[in-house]
Amino acid sequence: MSISFNKIILVGRLTRDPETKFAASGTQVTSFSLAVDRDYPKDSNEADFIRISTFGKTAEFVAQYMTKGRLVLVEGQLRINKWEKDGEKRQMAEVVASHVKFMETKAAANGSNHGSPASHNEPQNDDIAFFGSDDTSESDEIPF
Repeated sequence: MSISFNKIILVGRLTRDPETKFAASGTQVTSFSLAVDRDYPKDSNEADFIRISTFGKTAEFVAQYMTKGRLVLVEGQLRINKWEKDGEKRQMAEVVASHVKFMETKAAANGSNHGSPASHNEPQNDDIAFFGSDDTSESDEIPF
């Protein structure tokens, strides 16, 4: 048996609002694109635009709280989808996310109006605020 490992961690901004669909089984599927800046060559102004797919509770979280322009951390696995259309073989890479988290300073999250709720009772500072889909509580409250 061979050993393999497939884990992706990305930080970037949503290029559009997430889109939600439902599988035949009823599972929610929410997808979006993430713009991730390249750091090579140095001082490059280029970015990669990466398709992200989420399922179930993570998809619900993304659909409810994420909007275009939000800075997020995505953790998941790389998947290469292959299909054939009109006799031509095609493939597309996507990340299947297991966790999606806000990754902005509290001041930036409170000061921006991206359509996502933010707590205004927290002290204003520049500590990084991680709010995300890996909250294990079953509460209906906003996760931040």
